[in-house]
Amino acid sequence: MNNSKPSKSNNVSSAPGRERGIVLSQQGWQRFQVAKQQVESDEIWGKHFTQEDLSERTGLPLNTLYRVLKRELGVDRHSLEYLFRAFGLELTKVDHISAIVTGEESDSRRENSHQDWNSAIDTSVFYGRERELAQLWHWIVCNRCRVVGVLGMGGIGKSSIAVKAALQMQSEFEIIVWRSLTHAPSLTELLSSLLKFLMPLYGEDPVIPPTLDEKFSKLMQYLRSRRCLLMLDNVEVILDPQRVGQWRSGFEAYGQLLKTIGETPHQSCLLFTSREQPSEITLMEGKQGTCAALSLAGLTPADGRAIFDQKGEFTGTTAHWQQLIHHYGGNPLMLKMVAAATQELFDGSIAEVIADLERGILVFEDISDLLDRQFKRLSTAEQKVLFWLASYREPVSIAKVRKSIVGLTPEQSVPKQLNSLMRRSIVEKTDGLFCLQPVVRVFFTNS
Repeated sequence: MNNSKPSKSNNVSSAPGRERGIVLSQQGWQRFQVAKQQVESDEIWGKHFTQEDLSERTGLPLNTLYRVLKRELGVDRHSLEYLFRAFGLELTKVDHISAIVTGEESDSRRENSHQDWNSAIDTSVFYGRERELAQLWHWIVCNRCRVVGVLGMGGIGKSSIAVKAALQMQSEFEIIVWRSLTHAPSLTELLSSLLKFLMPLYGEDPVIPPTLDEKFSKLMQYLRSRRCLLMLDNVEVILDPQRVGQWRSGFEAYGQLLKTIGETPHQSCLLFTSREQPSEITLMEGKQGTCAALSLAGLTPADGRAIFDQKGEFTGTTAHWQQLIHHYGGNPLMLKMVAAATQELFDGSIAEVIADLERGILVFEDISDLLDRQFKRLSTAEQKVLFWLASYREPVSIAKVRKSIVGLTPEQSVPKQLNSLMRRSIVEKTDGLFCLQPVVRVFFTNS
């Protein structure tokens, strides 16, 4: 006889060192995320279910729900069925796999000869981002977008989510290649590096074509014949600091690369990360569904706090934790810096950090350096608008900016400068109002 509610305990047998039971497969995980997002949109106006909300809706105890959502610890089939039915889904065979398999596959990228991860970062420790990962899966796997960008300010986790997304969807591609643009390779150098890896996979001797056009043609031939995922990290390095979205002198050919891959029929995808959106993406985004861009926001308070849990013991009230995560915009890199410094300077006391923040003290030099690098990429007109927003402190309409900034910059250029600052991932827009994250505002106020 089947019960209508799951058992209050989750009895999962185990063998020494290995978890038994099942976990959601990548397909099952994505089905659940899409259904959950739809319910959140329909029933709670786009807000997110907390784990307590999910526990109440599914009838699953919090410890069981944690195992289900973690996808590394096995549960029984009934737990997954309860989860799916709570969101109008039926669990099928392809929605789950053995928990043992996930552990054995964790290092698959190191063993697969059709994958070249080069200098891609390790994502074995990863926090949250379920909605963003589901969105990337939808664009790349379901919609088969040809070009997808992950955009956001420094430290927000662009590289991490790109790697995590690629690992989740690696079974959807025959070939995966990761390259970083940190050292600003020319397009000729990049294409030579890609072809050196790709040509043997296609049964060809790695004799690199001599001209740029021939290299480009050979790459496009490969993208058409097999499903490849190409990833370019840190694209902002080859963008002009003073002209948002434009390429540095000598790197204009990268624009043609994005344009050709985005507009030419093939079965592959280019996934890139950048602090700024290249102008080609602005023009192609939404065009026949072949190009999309994800603007990456900060972590939730719960996921942000998980970063601190990895660093040691901290003390603070719930309100203090929320204020701290909000101040730093949920930026994972900044939170790691804050966690380390809080241990060293304040013996783990969140209250003492908050006290300094309330006095307008930035506290952490590493964060100042991170923001300063972003500030140096701004034009003089952008800097003037940014300083005014920092001094105003409250979210403000474009009409208010235009009216108040007269004398600092021409009124007619205000929309252009605000748009540029948003594309640089510095200014945020919510409900039609423009604002800065608290940490950004304090930095520019004190500059």
